[in-house]
Amino acid sequence: MSDPRHYDPRLGDEDVAAVLEESDHGHLPRPQKHVRIPDDAGHDAESPSDGSPLEKGRTDREEFRTRPREPWTTRIARWVPFDFSWIPANFTWSKIKPVIRCAVVCFVSAILMVIPRVYNLMGQGSFLILISSFLDAPSDPFLAVLERELIFLTFVVIAWAWCCLGIFLASLARATTDYNAPLDAVQAGQYVEAGPTVILAVFVFFGSAFFLFIKARLGPGPYLFASIFACICIDITMTTAVLFPYPYYLIGQAIALPLAFHCGLCILFSALIFPSTVTAQYTHTLFSVLGPLNDFLAHHRKVLTLNPSSEEFKATVKNLTGALGKSEGGLGQAAANARLLKQDIVYGRFSPTNIGEFQPIVRRLVTRANGMDIFFTLIEPTREKFPVTPVPSRPATPRSSTPASTRPATPASPSTPLPSSPPNGAREDPEQSARRRRNLQKRALEHSHGHKSFSRKLHLRLREQEEEHQHHQVHFSLLSLAHALSPLARVPTTSSAETAVGVFESQRYMAIEANRLSHPDQRDVTAQFVRLLHESCDELLESTQGVVKGVQGWFAEVRRGSFGGKAKIEKARAERLAKLEALRQDIKDVLHKFKKDKRHRVLDPYRSAFDPKHVRAIPGIHEPPPHRYLFHCYMYQYHLMRFSSILTEILETIIKLEKAHPKARLWWPGIPIRKMLEWSPWNPSEEMDRQDDEDPDIIQGIQPEWNADLGMTGRRDPDALPPTNAFQYLMHWVYDAVTALGRGNALFAIKAGFLTVILCIPSFLKATAAFAYRERFVWGIFMGQLTLARFRGDTTFGLVARIVSTFMGGLMGTAMWYISTGSGHGNAYGLAAVIGVCAPFFFYWRLYWPVPPMTNIIFFVTTALVVGFSWQNTHTILPFRFMGWQLAWRRFVLVVCGVTAAFLFSFLPPSTTLRKYQRMTMSTTVSELGAVYCSIVSFANTREHQEVARGEIVQSLVAIRLKLKRSLVLKTNIVYEFSLRGRWPSNRYQKILDLQLQIAYLLSHLMSVVEHLEPAWSRAFLRRTRFLDADFQGDVLAVISMISTALRTGNPLPQITPCPLLDRFMIHTHGLNVIRQEADDDYGLPRTMTIDTLENEQYLCFSVGVTTAFGIVLRLDKLMVATKELVGEQYHIHGIGVPELKSSTLGARPSKDA
Repeated sequence: MSDPRHYDPRLGDEDVAAVLEESDHGHLPRPQKHVRIPDDAGHDAESPSDGSPLEKGRTDREEFRTRPREPWTTRIARWVPFDFSWIPANFTWSKIKPVIRCAVVCFVSAILMVIPRVYNLMGQGSFLILISSFLDAPSDPFLAVLERELIFLTFVVIAWAWCCLGIFLASLARATTDYNAPLDAVQAGQYVEAGPTVILAVFVFFGSAFFLFIKARLGPGPYLFASIFACICIDITMTTAVLFPYPYYLIGQAIALPLAFHCGLCILFSALIFPSTVTAQYTHTLFSVLGPLNDFLAHHRKVLTLNPSSEEFKATVKNLTGALGKSEGGLGQAAANARLLKQDIVYGRFSPTNIGEFQPIVRRLVTRANGMDIFFTLIEPTREKFPVTPVPSRPATPRSSTPASTRPATPASPSTPLPSSPPNGAREDPEQSARRRRNLQKRALEHSHGHKSFSRKLHLRLREQEEEHQHHQVHFSLLSLAHALSPLARVPTTSSAETAVGVFESQRYMAIEANRLSHPDQRDVTAQFVRLLHESCDELLESTQGVVKGVQGWFAEVRRGSFGGKAKIEKARAERLAKLEALRQDIKDVLHKFKKDKRHRVLDPYRSAFDPKHVRAIPGIHEPPPHRYLFHCYMYQYHLMRFSSILTEILETIIKLEKAHPKARLWWPGIPIRKMLEWSPWNPSEEMDRQDDEDPDIIQGIQPEWNADLGMTGRRDPDALPPTNAFQYLMHWVYDAVTALGRGNALFAIKAGFLTVILCIPSFLKATAAFAYRERFVWGIFMGQLTLARFRGDTTFGLVARIVSTFMGGLMGTAMWYISTGSGHGNAYGLAAVIGVCAPFFFYWRLYWPVPPMTNIIFFVTTALVVGFSWQNTHTILPFRFMGWQLAWRRFVLVVCGVTAAFLFSFLPPSTTLRKYQRMTMSTTVSELGAVYCSIVSFANTREHQEVARGEIVQSLVAIRLKLKRSLVLKTNIVYEFSLRGRWPSNRYQKILDLQLQIAYLLSHLMSVVEHLEPAWSRAFLRRTRFLDADFQGDVLAVISMISTALRTGNPLPQITPCPLLDRFMIHTHGLNVIRQEADDDYGLPRTMTIDTLENEQYLCFSVGVTTAFGIVLRLDKLMVATKELVGEQYHIHGIGVPELKSSTLGARPSKDA
């Protein structure tokens, strides 16, 4: 017997709607879908066991004996609490070269520190040259080191100048000035006065606040270490200057001079020892990006040969997704390296600008690879499901009958029927319905365990049944059953303090799933289409994989071959060029064959609908499959074609460069010198994936002026009109400046400045100044000052990391000191020898140890400080005469005091948490995604006269994705924000972040599609997706705005929102058709579907655009529900949004009056 839902691909899905409409009026039989409800509603049914416990134990023992034995190294590694896999992973020559360079800088710094004439020249801060060699290691390319060291030294000198100004003004307020004061009296604090101390404290406050504001505002980048040492210079200089009865300006010299030596060494050895260029680092990064794509393509070739229902299929999909993630991980580093390309100085055939041209192309390549991966989120069983929420009940009201289904259900595989349910979908009489309902309620009450409602149990059981039966959704009769169980459904579903959210959306999505997204033979149909996809794409995948290997090999050799014999070099270049041209020709031929012939294999299941002579492609299935199966295959084929085309473009660019630049030459910077030190918080940084401080309101990579250009909208002041005269402009500027002091970075800087002054109080009071100076309280000052972060979680993490690292570093430094000197007072040769031996191992540890940067840095800084300060104490006249272990534990005590003060101070207002940061970041990214979405629609609607810049859209999407991925790193410190109110809902935040990442990628795919659509097809695409429908777009933008506002403020969302948007997105059922039959304008495109139209490449792009738009709308709905799970719901209207239940008694009075 044929399926009553006859499907004609030439006409679309309108006949399905007609069948549904007829079924509602009772003209067609309603097949009843059954759901097995367990006898014990409080527990899941256990699967039956095939054997006795004895047989099961015997089987387990046999399996254990046949299991291959693990190597002893693997067993030992499992019990070791540390992971040492990073050591062999980084043991390559390219990564050892920076280690050697850094070790030489450290060793030379130690030599300079122990030479008497040099350390006397550097002064009492000579040990800083050793500390800075670990803190500011010259592991980067020469240009990056040069930029960082110049900024480093500039900031330290500015801090010294600021201190000199404060010392000068303080000296004017001093009552007594004595240039001949004895040093012992000075160090005893006898000349401390109140007036000069207050002035110095004011300068400490403003100086620290300024540099910490720079640190927070500019974030990770070349200004980070410069800001840190500028603060250290202010702390040491001011706390020492308060002791002198005269202006002693040379205190800062003891800090600036050793650091100047360090900067000089870094620049010198970066240019002499294994010098590296930004261009070389950039090409290596691109090589690392392309590497995982080989595995990615290999997994694709394998997965298309598997049965989608098999577990191996799911595992392979997971592996290819992981390979793609590794490739995407290198894009951020490539973007950071590209910032300095135009400033690089290189000798070679290709200029840095030439190499930089690959950055956007490779980024597009990885994005298209993500598009290929999306195919597996569209098909069963790896399809992403909408989160279903149990339906809350209505008040208990006696009903005369069990509500009937309002639509036909797709036949599912056999299942256990409801207890006492009538067979064959027949109606029950009222007494049977009431009796069965009472029995279910009684069973649920007996096994509900108090807190979990039966509606929740039913919901969970339905979820299991959906997975068993390919997610064929139940119809509204099950929703009615949940409504009938009113006393139980009132119980909260997730915990005793939370109620269910997203019920409104879940109801409609269950209907959509059952009506529109289910198919009785979907397992067989899916397997057939995967097989057809393998037959059509395998040859192109194989050719593409070979090209990826060839391009990766070129990037590995692009910087080689500039030196050597002329004949040998020319021969190698000719062979490489011939290989590249052969790869180009091969992929062009295969791609042409694919476009003209092989990609049409996926149309075989539909050919019989257009030509009866064709044999049906899927045995046993008489009707052509729904259009979505073809659209899914087209989605994969489109991104594979684009992936291959982009690879061809890369090959064309490489071949062009090989032919255009036969000889090597010296390339100078391509930008003016005045622009070399420009930096903006919107610029990507080399360390942005590893640092802790970041501004949630800024997305690195999006220029601030783009926000207006993209959307052509602007914010208005709700309290004042725009200024109209010069005075109003001035007052507007003053208002903005004052308001800016209340923002996150400024508040943090002010708070940090106050903390610094508070920590300086023991050094500023006459009674304690001598003790503070003698015991080096300044260590606690800048440790507390630098531990305080914008977010409380980062501060708490800093507390733990600094205490642990300081203790371990103190032990290491103590061991090194006693090894070098024994029981003596320092031996220059022994100390230099110990540091020389340890330095290579330390810097391999320092550069590649996979721990948080703070833990890494503080460990080695403490080690260097114990060694360096112990040496200084034995060779200079200081009141602090400790060394070795005595020095290490005093350092530890002061660090504990400083970081504890910062920890306690972080709880004082204004206090910001990483929890709030996550919400702020996600609110910012949602808002930017909305702006980019509008720009893409505008781009598609103005193809004839472009008004939106494509490059800005693409760059914005990349920046949003990088921002979201960095938030994953920053989220790790949230565990340190302990809360007595309850656990942080990390899974809910992760769900929102994942959905935003998916939307960002889908927007990139949508941008690619609209670029390749002709104007007529573009209009048809916008018409079908309702992207030019003002009502629908108003709902979409309202949803985006509501989500962004709710995340930023934490306010609950309305229970009834424009979601689900997918319901309105699919309001018209086009099927395979491009234009609906009743549409007024067809834009010159065919109204009647033919096989030629299906084979048209523009139709392929059109279908991919529709599928991508479907994915965006679906994820916006899911994002709304995920946000509701986080912030909750409000504005409940009783009875709204609940499907009306039909009564079997005609003419009965309704249960409620209007």
